[in-house]
Amino acid sequence: MDNTPDNLRCVMKDKLYQITVTGEQLHLIAQALEDWSRFLCGQTELQNATSMLPDYLLIKDKLESFQPLVTPELPPGASYGWDGGSCPNEHQRKSIAMSYGIYREIYHFLTVQSKRTMSTYASPTLRCPEQGPLIGIKELQ
Repeated sequence: MDNTPDNLRCVMKDKLYQITVTGEQLHLIAQALEDWSRFLCGQTELQNATSMLPDYLLIKDKLESFQPLVTPELPPGASYGWDGGSCPNEHQRKSIAMSYGIYREIYHFLTVQSKRTMSTYASPTLRCPEQGPLIGIKELQ
């Protein structure tokens, strides 16, 4: 369930916003959204958030136990995919697709800026109708 108040969501929907962040903050935003998207897809280990913790493997195992609750229609180890695929919950499916589009476009931008052509993120972000418009990113300095 979206906890954003209805009146705020309506105002937010039709406007564009700009935030200013450092490269490190931009990367953190991408990692957080990647974890969010993957979690809702059924990849519940939250790898970006937990991989630096001392008990990462124990935490990963515990988090993976949530997969049947997040994606009850799917067998163990399966996920809905980058666009939410066959997810029957329309809000979950849209959140998967939107968060994928945001984190993937950030990774693409950072990869192109670093001139790393041999990266998964060098290719354009996959698109689907659920995502809405691609985010815009520009370097300020």
